[in-house]
Amino acid sequence: MALKFDTKDKINQWLVLVLLIVGGGGYYFWDSLYLPMTEEIRTLKTQEEQLQRDLTKVKSQVQRMAKLREELVVAKAEFAKLQEMFPDQEQIPSRLQDLTSVTRRSGTTTTRFQPLPAVQKEYYTENKYKLNITGSYHAIGEMFAELANFRYPTSVQKLALEVSPKLKDELDNADKHGTTANTVVTEFEFTTYTSRK
Repeated sequence: MALKFDTKDKINQWLVLVLLIVGGGGYYFWDSLYLPMTEEIRTLKTQEEQLQRDLTKVKSQVQRMAKLREELVVAKAEFAKLQEMFPDQEQIPSRLQDLTSVTRRSGTTTTRFQPLPAVQKEYYTENKYKLNITGSYHAIGEMFAELANFRYPTSVQKLALEVSPKLKDELDNADKHGTTANTVVTEFEFTTYTSRK
């Protein structure tokens, strides 16, 4: 049995009209709304993925920046320490004060402090001083130990140790007053270093 479709029947006409409206509406929805919306969703997902990658990069850079700031603080502290060790200019009053406190602590006496001409090197300058110091043998040794422990680099050259020319007077004086005799006279060049700009 075949179905007969009567186009003159009002119900069939309405049915065809409803089917055309629904089909046209569906096509309109598909073409005008659904396809552009899915394309926009795809574009937004791509943008979101790119933004997520960018955010990950920024977060890692922020962490790196914090670490770099910490390293900068440490580097500045080390640089300040190096500047103290290797100042741009020689600080003769400071060096003289350091030497005076060392000689007092060690029980020696500075009899001569003479700045010598500085020697220019490629990256630094050697600042030389000629010193004469008197004291007991052990006191002079203690003084050299303290010079070696300065907070900045130093060196000693051209060291000459001699028995004090006033040895007899020094020994008599020490016995009389119960002090330690200055039995040794030393002369040496003391060198400090400054950086060159």
